Amino acid sequence: MLLPVIYQFTCERIHYFMNSYYTVNILSDQIRINKFKSQSSKYVCQLNFENKVYWYTEQQKIHAFGIVVKKKVKFFKANHKDLEEMRRLIACKVLFDGIVSIYKCNRQIGEGADSKVFKVEDTIQKSFWALKCLERKDDFQQEIRMHQNLEHNHIIQFKEYFQGEQYYYIIMELMGGQTLSKLLERNLITTHQQCRTIIQALLLALVYLKNEGIIHRDIKPANIMFAQSGKLDSLKLVDFNFAMKQYDANVQPILYGMYTAPEALQDIPIYSDKMDVYSCGAILYKLYSGDDIHPFRYLQESNMFYNMIRNGSIDFTALDKANAPSKAIHLIKAMLDGDHNKRVSAQEALQFEYFQNESLSPTEKRSRFQHRHQNDNLKIGVTADFEFQMDQDAKCANVRKIEIHHHH
Repeated sequence: MLLPVIYQFTCERIHYFMNSYYTVNILSDQIRINKFKSQSSKYVCQLNFENKVYWYTEQQKIHAFGIVVKKKVKFFKANHKDLEEMRRLIACKVLFDGIVSIYKCNRQIGEGADSKVFKVEDTIQKSFWALKCLERKDDFQQEIRMHQNLEHNHIIQFKEYFQGEQYYYIIMELMGGQTLSKLLERNLITTHQQCRTIIQALLLALVYLKNEGIIHRDIKPANIMFAQSGKLDSLKLVDFNFAMKQYDANVQPILYGMYTAPEALQDIPIYSDKMDVYSCGAILYKLYSGDDIHPFRYLQESNMFYNMIRNGSIDFTALDKANAPSKAIHLIKAMLDGDHNKRVSAQEALQFEYFQNESLSPTEKRSRFQHRHQNDNLKIGVTADFEFQMDQDAKCANVRKIEIHHHH
């Protein structure tokens, strides 16, 4: 049974002698192209990541779209407004071709182990976005499948996906702020309210992901960004490269690190939403203490570090030394319980007294909880903001233009 048509418009095919007219029907799972005034479909394009839709543009407007029919691309001309609406409706459901005709590269703004991120301009919509460039590998589809239907205030939004000859490209919302790891390096998180805002946003994202049956598996400060500089409640969880569906038995192993839950390193790994809660607990521990949950010196001895994570042993005295409030320590211990069965869920964590408006005493609100912030020049008030421009870091980097290969 066919799903209902959500958008319809008329298009034409250019021929040597006489043009042919068709009706384009956009469904939630496919594009159906019928002969004009006919109910039967002549061409069908399934909306999945095995297929591509091609765009033909002129003078910063889309004039035609193409689909593969019998290993050849057939183009259909239509009104540019209809084509823009078609683009919006099928985005993130199918791969696009023709990125160089739609996006103009501005500059490189980031780089990961296997990807680069650029600021780009949509020359048709006159808007700026971030473009993540990855080599064509199978794990690309893993990331976009996990992210395909996610829509939450604290999860980065993907706009559309392109495939070139050598690379995949993810178009996503442009972050105006920094990563949490950068803020920690610059000692900019210094108040209880800032810590609470960050962890509350993360836990809300985890509750949403659990309802969607998804485990992130790689929550760490480098994968937490802020959409707006100076606004901690604009927090976004990014990078779903290691994400998996809950109870999926066929998943790739993760790279263990400081924020890895103990059960992920057992002989038979246990993957559940609780491992993301553990990662968030480790982040909250660092926000208050300024230290990682495991001594840094053990990173030089990988076997010892591996065993420390696996055993789940953590020294909580650093929180007392940093004057962390008792209610924060209570929450952190509940999130970092080495037994995942006893560990709180994200929903349970949000019910802790720590998140109540009057959970902190006046003394705790005034206290400094990180020793290295005793310098008066670094003090920031409870409601203080921080500001710094993304451009400043970009000036220090070797900015290179991206070369995007157009598939003809």
